[in-house]
Amino acid sequence: MFKKVTLILALFACITFAQNQKEGPFVGTGSKAVLFSFSGLSNLGANNFDGGAGIKFFLAPPMALRFGVMVNLAGTTTPAPTTPANPVGVDGSTTTTSFGVDAALEVHMTSTRLSPYFGAGIGFAMTTNERKPANVGPANSTVYQDTYKNESGAGTSINFFALMGFEYFIVDAVSLAAEYRLGYSVLTPKDTEHSNSNPAFVTVTTKGTSSHSFSLNSVGVLTLAVYF
Repeated sequence: MFKKVTLILALFACITFAQNQKEGPFVGTGSKAVLFSFSGLSNLGANNFDGGAGIKFFLAPPMALRFGVMVNLAGTTTPAPTTPANPVGVDGSTTTTSFGVDAALEVHMTSTRLSPYFGAGIGFAMTTNERKPANVGPANSTVYQDTYKNESGAGTSINFFALMGFEYFIVDAVSLAAEYRLGYSVLTPKDTEHSNSNPAFVTVTTKGTSSHSFSLNSVGVLTLAVYF
């Protein structure tokens, strides 16, 4: 209850403060902002924009360019489950590497506190992964390890989208925005490879299945922009 009251008071204070601020224009040629995903009133906080970092700058009102970049390097190690009967083992591991960029052009209809906008953008992302299951064997044995590269989800994706949204300036240099995207995406998968540390093992390559999708959705729920 206390948290809800605090949020309501904070929101009321922001609205009251905003009403006492200028009515525009809030942006001009060269205006720049860093972008975050805003988690909402139930959990006030700024998260990664589109899974990474974002920036926006105005070429000249009403046109703005925004860019996003995403980098993800993740890995885990799984200890080999050795037993007295199988005391020899090799640990397992998983690694995933992702990199993506996107760019969009926004055309704002006004430069006032509430600014509707529309535009279009393109995104590009690459993902690779590798999985090595843990393996064990009896004493005085050679334990070989399987390696699976580029399983489901690995590949190159391209996304084209049209967008329509609203940006609202809470105060002079801070805004919230929400938008809908109508997008078309294509995934070109990498081939899956199954190999083994045993020299006698023949590597098996499986062709990936490409896919595409067409969708209409709201993205990011809310975007927090801080201008500087």
